[in-house]
Amino acid sequence: MVRFQSLSRSQKLSLLLYVLVALVLWGFVWVHAFSMDMTHDEAYSFRLVKTNYFRAMFGTANTHWLNTIFMEVFNNLFGDAPGWLRLHSVLAFPFFAWALYGLGNLIKVRAAAIVFWALVLFNPFVLDFFSLARGYGLAMTFQAWSVYYFIKAAQSPAFNYRGWLMVWLMNALAIGSNLSYFYSVIGIAGWLCYMLLAKIMSGQAAGKPLIRIFLLYVLLLLGAVADLLFIKYYGKDLDYGGNADLISSLMGTMWQGSLYGAPYGQLLPALTYASFFLLLLIIGWYVWSLIRDRKISTGLLLSIPLMSILLLNIVFHVLFETPFLYSRTALQWYVPGLLIICFAVGEWLPGIKSIRFASAGIAVVILLLAIGHFYYRADRRVCFEWQQQISTKQAIYDLYAQQPRHPFVGFATGGVYINYYSLLGDRLDPFPEDLPDQNPDSSAPALREALQKSDYLLTDYPVTLQCLRELGLRYEVLKSYPPGKNQLIRIYH
Repeated sequence: MVRFQSLSRSQKLSLLLYVLVALVLWGFVWVHAFSMDMTHDEAYSFRLVKTNYFRAMFGTANTHWLNTIFMEVFNNLFGDAPGWLRLHSVLAFPFFAWALYGLGNLIKVRAAAIVFWALVLFNPFVLDFFSLARGYGLAMTFQAWSVYYFIKAAQSPAFNYRGWLMVWLMNALAIGSNLSYFYSVIGIAGWLCYMLLAKIMSGQAAGKPLIRIFLLYVLLLLGAVADLLFIKYYGKDLDYGGNADLISSLMGTMWQGSLYGAPYGQLLPALTYASFFLLLLIIGWYVWSLIRDRKISTGLLLSIPLMSILLLNIVFHVLFETPFLYSRTALQWYVPGLLIICFAVGEWLPGIKSIRFASAGIAVVILLLAIGHFYYRADRRVCFEWQQQISTKQAIYDLYAQQPRHPFVGFATGGVYINYYSLLGDRLDPFPEDLPDQNPDSSAPALREALQKSDYLLTDYPVTLQCLRELGLRYEVLKSYPPGKNQLIRIYH
């Protein structure tokens, strides 16, 4: 990073504005983290921590290792409230924003850098994961820093041991935050292998520093692969992802989350295919430039994590039937993907004077659109990936206020109750752990049987109400819980 004293007056102003924006967004992240009810996946991680069920952590993809460790620490320090359990993700945000600032400074044209910052920082889907007790926010932070240090280390004229050690450390922390970031780490590890092979093929001594870093990567990747295989074949818990096609799974679901349920969702196909083919074009250009000029460019280095993500999605899907990265796991292409697009635009714009002068205006428009999208779509109570858990706490306590004899709790609320609320010591009688309304079929025997013996119902599945009508059971909606879809219902027999 450049020292503040060495910056020009305009650069200092730009940096101060950036810091101000980051602080405002960090304030939203704090409020978001302490306003949302506990979500489904967070609740399961909490159960493993609260009950010290460490053995199960090795066999479930829900275990994001650093997230689990921090949940244990903050649970012991501050208690069981969701906001405190999410504190590590909240604290990661300023480090993420600072890494983005460093990456944006790699872009030669300031207008393109502004677009990069705007599309990442004002994306409510990205910000969600800095307000959750999950590993994705941490992983994005360490991924951003690993790319930053990778560019610096790879461009050093001599092998930079300290620089590469920082790259390895950030990669290790990214994988420790979320195992799926193995996809982007393997590309950087592959570049290190290329450096080692180039030394050997040229007859030069590789040197102990290079060999040490290489061995560290071997250990890191072996550990990650071992855990992934254990989860897949023993825990049988690597089924989250997309099976339709690479483009819609990897790109489409990320843009779908970014649009955040906006009424202009018709932009989704255009954003999906335009981003995918633009990335292919840019990566192809930098690979061709390498062949033509026999020179390793910054653009090529920035392309490496992205090439790794794209290729490994295909390879793992074909060889191991692993689902494509999807939605929250697809987050890992977003920062390096937008970075390489904006970097390429920043390289090409200076040669086109008529466009260069208009670029500042375009950047301002995109910035204002990003701010407007964030302002109208972000909600302190809502998380896009786990919308079914909105207002679950109030719904659960309202249900118990009715003193039900045979409560029926739907899957979305029941799961978070069993794994979180039932462990808080509020003396709530346990709900039955059979939660059949996750089945979309109203004729499902388990759903029909459960409704026929229940006196109160808590659900957000329309199919459950359909089943009540088909059974001829009278019911009354006692309370709804906007902006979620949960309803508290009394059933008359």
